[in-house]
Amino acid sequence: MSVNTIVLERFDITKSYNGIKKFDCGHEMINRFAINSLKQNVKNNMCQAYVLLDTSLNDKFIGYYNIMAFSIAKEAFNTAPSGSTRQIPALRLVMLGVDLAYAGQGLGSKLLKHSLELTHKLAAQTGIAGLYLDAEDGKHDFYRDRGFSEIQEPDSVTNILPMFISVATIEEAKQ
Repeated sequence: MSVNTIVLERFDITKSYNGIKKFDCGHEMINRFAINSLKQNVKNNMCQAYVLLDTSLNDKFIGYYNIMAFSIAKEAFNTAPSGSTRQIPALRLVMLGVDLAYAGQGLGSKLLKHSLELTHKLAAQTGIAGLYLDAEDGKHDFYRDRGFSEIQEPDSVTNILPMFISVATIEEAKQ
C-alpha cells in the first residue's frame, strides 16, 4: 500500500464505493454511520463528507470524515471569541475514521488537515470562527497536538471533550 495510491475526494452520492460495507475503523458508531447513513446524510444536505480511496485496490473506501455547519453558544466557551453574537458560527467535524488495515500511515492526520484547510477557506467566504469537535477519550492529546483547545470540561461519564480550533490558529499553523 503506497501512499501514492491513496486519494482524497469529496463524497459523491452517485458513486458506489468499493468496500464501504466492510469499512472497519475500530469504532462501531463511525463504522455504522459510514455503512448505513453517510450517503443519505450527504444527499439530504445534512453534512458534507470527504473520503480516502486506495486506487491500487479499485478505489477501495478506506477512510472518511464528515463535516457540517454548526453554532456554539458563546457561554459554552471558557474564553469565548469576541463579538456581539450569542452563537459562535463554526464548522463541526462530526466523524473521522480510517480503516484499521491502514492505521499508522498518517491518514487520520491527512483527513484532519483537509478539514482544517476547508475551514480556513470557508471562513473567508462565509464568516465562521473555527472548527468544533467532540474528542473521544484517548483522542484528546491527538487534537491538542494539532492546535485544538478544550472549550469545556470533559463529560464525567463518557470523557468526551468539546474542543475548538480558531481560524486564526489554523492560519498561524499554515505560516
